[in-house]
Amino acid sequence: MSFRLTTARLALRPCASQDLDALHALWTDAEVRRFLWDDRVIERSVAAEAIEASLASFAERGIGQWVIGPRAGGGTIGFAGLRAIEGESGVELLYGLAPAHWHFGYAVEASHAVLAHGFEVAGLARIAGRTDSPNRASARVLERLGMRFQGERPVAGRPTLHYAISRAEFFGEEDAMDARDRREGERA
Repeated sequence: MSFRLTTARLALRPCASQDLDALHALWTDAEVRRFLWDDRVIERSVAAEAIEASLASFAERGIGQWVIGPRAGGGTIGFAGLRAIEGESGVELLYGLAPAHWHFGYAVEASHAVLAHGFEVAGLARIAGRTDSPNRASARVLERLGMRFQGERPVAGRPTLHYAISRAEFFGEEDAMDARDRREGERA
């Protein structure tokens, strides 16, 4: 099964060992790591472990991390993906872009494709999104994706905003079900 995704402007492919240099550079960029790695400069071995974990997750569950590039070709501009939430039963959306590619809507575009894959291909019922409370730009991305705010709770001692979206919400099925339930209630 191919896990390649495309959008109007982007091409996403599962990250692989040959992406180590590009992803390590992205994940250690001062602006990116500020919220992604809690401002920690990770070692190359940590980036390599993240790639290996993604490959294993694709093999086991059909979800993992994708490298984002322009659809017309070119280098890596970011990543987006799904991973199991450590210590919980859920799955969360992750994404990050090189600062030169911020403010173009790429995070929403890539993440939308990843969510669709999670619901359609991987069969997930619900996907979470979390961001550090000060990261308002990331919170706006989650909101633009249709995720609903679930509250603020700490993660690893840091204040974190929690969001989630169900399969029905993502595909607009919940509104149709609500309308049907209202019509049936009116008939009773």
